[in-house]
Amino acid sequence: MRYDKATVKEFILNYHKIQDNSVSCDEDVGIDDFFNVDDQAETHEIDNNNVEDVIFYNELEAVIERVATEKEHNLFLLLSNGVSFEKIGSIFGVKEQRARQMFNSLLDKLGKY
Repeated sequence: MRYDKATVKEFILNYHKIQDNSVSCDEDVGIDDFFNVDDQAETHEIDNNNVEDVIFYNELEAVIERVATEKEHNLFLLLSNGVSFEKIGSIFGVKEQRARQMFNSLLDKLGKY
């Protein structure tokens, strides 16, 4: 499958906007609470609006794991979570422009796949 570079770029850079961050976990659950059978289980409705986006994201990540370096894979994960190129540059110890070049290199690899 060939990937359109512009479409993939836009998708990765905007993926964090479609993620549902409203789901949270209760970190203070003790062993007694966990096995308490008197409580009713909470039900959560599944949001099917973004299923295709999530599928495409998972497909992209699988391809990136095969063709990219570890640094490029981390770059993909950071960008898809809304981290800026400036912040990514500081994480990798490079300038913002170099982070952008790395991203373009990754997109080129995806275009060839």
